[in-house]
Amino acid sequence: MRPAYLFAVALFAASPFAIAAEPGSDSEAISPAHINARDTYYLGEIPRITINDLRPGELVGVHLFRVVNRWLPDGKGGWRNEPTPMHGWAQIRADAQGRIDLATAILEDGTSKAVGPATLFWSARRASDPLVAAQAFARKGVTLKDDGTHLLRVTRGDAVIAERRLRINVERPDAAMTRIEIRTPELSGFFAAPVGARRLPVILHLHGSEGGSTAKARDIAQRYAEAGFATLAINYFAWDYEAGGLPVPNAHRNIPIELLDRARTWLADRPEADTARIALVGNSKGGEFAMVGAAAYPWVRAAVGCVPSDVVWEGYGAATWDGSEVRSLPEPGTYSSWSFKGKPLAYIPTYADRRDGFLDNTDRYDRARAEFSGEARAARIPVERTGAALFLIGGERDRTWSSGAMVRSLVNAMDAAGKASQVEAFVAPTAGHFLCGDGLYPHRAWQEDNASSYAPDIDAQGAAEFAAYEAKLAFLRRILR
Repeated sequence: MRPAYLFAVALFAASPFAIAAEPGSDSEAISPAHINARDTYYLGEIPRITINDLRPGELVGVHLFRVVNRWLPDGKGGWRNEPTPMHGWAQIRADAQGRIDLATAILEDGTSKAVGPATLFWSARRASDPLVAAQAFARKGVTLKDDGTHLLRVTRGDAVIAERRLRINVERPDAAMTRIEIRTPELSGFFAAPVGARRLPVILHLHGSEGGSTAKARDIAQRYAEAGFATLAINYFAWDYEAGGLPVPNAHRNIPIELLDRARTWLADRPEADTARIALVGNSKGGEFAMVGAAAYPWVRAAVGCVPSDVVWEGYGAATWDGSEVRSLPEPGTYSSWSFKGKPLAYIPTYADRRDGFLDNTDRYDRARAEFSGEARAARIPVERTGAALFLIGGERDRTWSSGAMVRSLVNAMDAAGKASQVEAFVAPTAGHFLCGDGLYPHRAWQEDNASSYAPDIDAQGAAEFAAYEAKLAFLRRILR
């Protein structure tokens, strides 16, 4: 299991922050600005920040600093922790009242020019990146931990005229949030809802191929609870390194979709939950699960598939890997990803016994789909059977699997069945697979630019992830209201 640590990281070794200028200097008359932000933003909240008391129409620098905890291979078959400083910045012109609203401001230069309250968060780059190297003066004296603390600074020329620390993704106090861990052989997961809430709309959240864990389920349940939903994040399988004793399989094989019905039964006893208003929200492999569940259960009111599949794929985790060698494999045809009433659902084999010769994982899936065309027809998810409203998110440069194409396939199936009014799609033309967060995470902490026309545009992906998050919440609130 990967341990959790906190690291204090100096982003730049220099003198401590001070607004006051040196006596007699050209900048002696610099007046401070003021940053209007809260000290704490809770899980799932997007910070809304304004800067006041600037000169009307002046151009200033706005800088946001944080430390990201990255886990990298240690070259010995394990992992090492590398706390990584990140820096997002922009040049922004104050309005006629000497004010900047980061949610609506036009960015004239910086790590991104996209408009939106999350831009400085997702566009942040490592200190070695050329786009932030020239801004090193703004990092003087900054020391942060990887605990969700951010530092926002405003600069005029090379002088810092305002700064504010804030923390994001903080849990609400126990008095404000109900939290319940579920850990039984029949159902595993985490439930969260605002204290005292009654009959809220419900989200059943389904994780992806990264597997489940108590910590991740707790985090995601609280995020949606903050947005006004009674949320049960289900753990349906978990990898050994973070299972933590969860009573769930350690491989994704023949997972019973009846888990959804068990979750609904459990929620029926919770006063916070209105089980007549349930949405399935699934990411990646969980998006496949959400589509299967929406097709199977008439009680599903809405289903969100973030980078989902339109077909059922072969289960995984069945083989034991040792370096580059496969040590054991199940008999062909044994494992689907999902089962219903004890029977595996039809699936497409995915070359689990072949490791070489593929451009990337998307190529592996696409070639399997083409070769096993008969199996692909049988494995198609009959999403048109659903009575639910669907919201689908995909990326056209997804290198994990072809989520853009599979979203279009799902839309086409609904359209052909005369149910086009029940489906909405958000397909980002240059984004990849990582579209399921809230748009605050800086993807450049670990992703690198790639000149290939098949590779995602990292900045476009950050902007799309935030837009998809906002659109997803608006959809859920509208459909489940």
